[in-house]
Amino acid sequence: MNAPTDPALRVLTVRLPDGAGGVCEHELLETQDMSVLTILRQLWGALPLPFRNASLCHSGACNTCAFVVDGRPGVPCSVFTRSIGPVIDIAPGEHARGWDALRDDTRKVHG
Repeated sequence: MNAPTDPALRVLTVRLPDGAGGVCEHELLETQDMSVLTILRQLWGALPLPFRNASLCHSGACNTCAFVVDGRPGVPCSVFTRSIGPVIDIAPGEHARGWDALRDDTRKVHG
């Protein structure tokens, strides 16, 4: 990736487990008020299956999904890149209790 010319812009390196015991890395430019949910949306096509199953609402509206961001549990729509470093480790967490029984997965994107 070419280095940004604006010093306020950062290149983020996002590290995700690949589902086979390894790690895959992606680079992207940080945008203003970027959240971990924004990162996941930008990388959706390249996400390993555990991530597609871990993010249920896909809109940041419900606060029921959970991820581990840099070793700390968090909700992806509430964790902003400005508060974490330029290298970000993201792993699937556990859904809020009871969410699986309540969801209506009419899109059939969760298996």
